[in-house]
Amino acid sequence: MAQFPSFRASDKYYSSVISNHEGSVKFGDSIVANRVVVSIYKNDLDVFLKEKIDPSLDYDVLQTTDLSTFQNTIATANGNTLSADQIALYNVIKENVEDLEGHILNIKSIDYDNATLDHFINTHLIAESLPASQSNFPLLKFKYHQTLEQLDAVRKKKRALLDNQEFIEAKRLTIIEKKFQKSADTLKTLFHDARDSTNIDYNIFKENQIDPVQQIYARDHGELYFVNESALQFNTDAAVVNTEFAATFFGPLRVNFGTVLSTGSNDEVVVMDPTTPIVEEVKVSEESKQRLITGGGNTYLGLELPLLYYSSHRFTFFGYMRGRMSLELNDFSDDVDTSSGVLSSTGHIVLAINSDDRAFNFYVQASYGAYTGASAFRERLGVEEKVFDFGLITAGVTIKDSMRISVNLKPISSQNQLTDGKFTLGIQFLPNLFKI
Repeated sequence: MAQFPSFRASDKYYSSVISNHEGSVKFGDSIVANRVVVSIYKNDLDVFLKEKIDPSLDYDVLQTTDLSTFQNTIATANGNTLSADQIALYNVIKENVEDLEGHILNIKSIDYDNATLDHFINTHLIAESLPASQSNFPLLKFKYHQTLEQLDAVRKKKRALLDNQEFIEAKRLTIIEKKFQKSADTLKTLFHDARDSTNIDYNIFKENQIDPVQQIYARDHGELYFVNESALQFNTDAAVVNTEFAATFFGPLRVNFGTVLSTGSNDEVVVMDPTTPIVEEVKVSEESKQRLITGGGNTYLGLELPLLYYSSHRFTFFGYMRGRMSLELNDFSDDVDTSSGVLSSTGHIVLAINSDDRAFNFYVQASYGAYTGASAFRERLGVEEKVFDFGLITAGVTIKDSMRISVNLKPISSQNQLTDGKFTLGIQFLPNLFKI
């Protein structure tokens, strides 16, 4: 099939604040946008105050004692003095935190700049208190997956205690397990509601664009991804396996390397060219035509640049440019006697619609561009021009972002021998299929 990048059509990663490392969560990227009240557990704040300011300090003491009195108290008791950062933290907490109920506290205002307190709030907030809005989606996703990890850790520890017949200790963990399970259930609903209400846009021609690598491809900068996806396309005359072995990013530019293995039952198909004054027979290799659908060549180095992208719960629109340098090697295909090079530049547009549960993503892709190559490559396609056009319309369905099934419709080209052919079926395996 005409492969296109495995962008996220569902369960998208929208923000850099999503991470497995708590320290990378940025306060200003999430809560500030909504100016909402944030809730935290009082016990968590007490631990924080003891660690960051003084072992004798907790929320109740902070609320009933002014700064000067507290400084005199700790100086008399153990000779401790507070640093300028500790004094600033003491004041901002005293001013901005209030009781909500017995064990929960509210942050009254978030219009302050204190990185230490910001980090504490981001890693200890009760995300269930936030509305399921677009601006809160990154934080809800982070806290939801964090809670699932905590729940899994408690369950493993509980199973170990039961295996050792430590029943009382295991019973205590049951209480914590229920707490995490309740939070996970609530956060799951909020996470899905926020995700479904979120639309993202990308346009390379506008300023201050979102990061296309994380937003569109759900990948991280500076990493090399191996064996990302593989596709099989076939008809009764030929079969092609296209495997992308590696991919990485240079800014928004995606660079990939792969191979195309092909085989065919007929070396050449005779096609009548009605455009000539005298009708001539043009010999076309069906294998070469199938490889052309994938971009041409047996091994390739490709460049992909996203231009336009829009995605909502229901629709996805993706436009991108692709450049590819390929080699057709005689050891890789039955129809290649002489190795040759191929260059192509193509434009692609994908329009997709998601099912309600996002399990199915039905799409139509149109691609069109210019191709050139060595004379041996063009001879196998029955093309005389040094540069020729070729395009394709493909329709199919992506299943759970893991597998794509497609049919390649009749090709588009000014070269009549390239537009005459059979429908081609394709199966493409995406990276999610191999995730545990």
